[in-house]
Amino acid sequence: MNRKPLITLSKAQQLWGVDKTTFERPRYVMFDYCEWCGEKIENKRRTSCCSKECSQNFNISTSTVYYANIHSRGGYANHIMRRDNYTCQVCGEFHGKINKYNIMLPTTDGQLEIHHIKHVQDGGGDEPENLFTVCKQCHKNIHNGVGEK
Repeated sequence: MNRKPLITLSKAQQLWGVDKTTFERPRYVMFDYCEWCGEKIENKRRTSCCSKECSQNFNISTSTVYYANIHSRGGYANHIMRRDNYTCQVCGEFHGKINKYNIMLPTTDGQLEIHHIKHVQDGGGDEPENLFTVCKQCHKNIHNGVGEK
């Protein structure tokens, strides 16, 4: 059954507050190390990437704006995935992207979806407590009655 998309992040923030709907993106490398290549950041004016090239690669790979990252989800859905660390809440498998340096990136690999605990057709809404992140296979299993959460 197709349904309308999740509400926008700004609408979710209005309804349930910023603290319940907005989550910082996870950082998978230690501070002072480049989030793209993993090298130590020597330039103290840089905070997340060691060079302009690494910064551009990181932004292209994690942004919903660039077409290079066709699997990335924007807005409210992405914040629910952030909250759940880009991990399926049923099988526990991580579904963030991993770059050529074997560094995890804070964006989906395209295998994650958002599931409503109380289905929309049964009166469930888009409040954060009613949503969780699942991989496509587990989502299919849930809707087929296998492994209901």
